[in-house]
Amino acid sequence: MVATDDELFFVEISHLDFLLIERVKALRIANKMTQLQLTQKMKLADGFVSKVETYTERAKYSIRHIHLLASALNCTIQDILPLEQPQYDMVRLTLKRTNKINKDGSISQKKTTEVIKIEPKEESQR
Repeated sequence: MVATDDELFFVEISHLDFLLIERVKALRIANKMTQLQLTQKMKLADGFVSKVETYTERAKYSIRHIHLLASALNCTIQDILPLEQPQYDMVRLTLKRTNKINKDGSISQKKTTEVIKIEPKEESQR
């Protein structure tokens, strides 16, 4: 059996984008939908929601996506918006990426990404 190698990544992202992604992910899971199912209901390219939820990819939800998400998740636009107001403009995420474990106990080539720390990005001098 091969040992898993945890990888740490740092990503800077808008705090609002982060909260929106987390909100949509919670709604998706509550609706028992996979990332692919949500992407297909939104009529977007396969892998879009996966890329957004990975954080290391550049893909993010846009204003246009809010309506598509609400329709796909059978809720209102207001339900899609984060419940909390962002405290910061930009945040720095510390992400840990690890190999998934297959049902037979072997280590998969697929990776899972977990947010392990969120901190405000230092404001640059203006």
